[in-house]
Amino acid sequence: MSICSYCNQEMKDNSTFKCSANLFIEFPDGVKLSPSLEHFNEPNGRCHDCNVKHGYPHHPGCDVERCPRCGGQLITCGCLDG
Repeated sequence: MSICSYCNQEMKDNSTFKCSANLFIEFPDGVKLSPSLEHFNEPNGRCHDCNVKHGYPHHPGCDVERCPRCGGQLITCGCLDG
């Protein structure tokens, strides 16, 4: 099982189509931006890492989620480092 610790939904269940808790990304300087909804044209219409449907928020920690500030990979870009 892959339970999202933010929304408590099973990420690999196809009835889960978004992370209902990923409503905004808050940066250390207090700026809040909407999360990226990109999935890079996955063939099945779902993110290969966190399984959300294209056009919906990823589960936090997903390796596909882009940073809404710099456009890089959110988990590695450094924008969330304080």
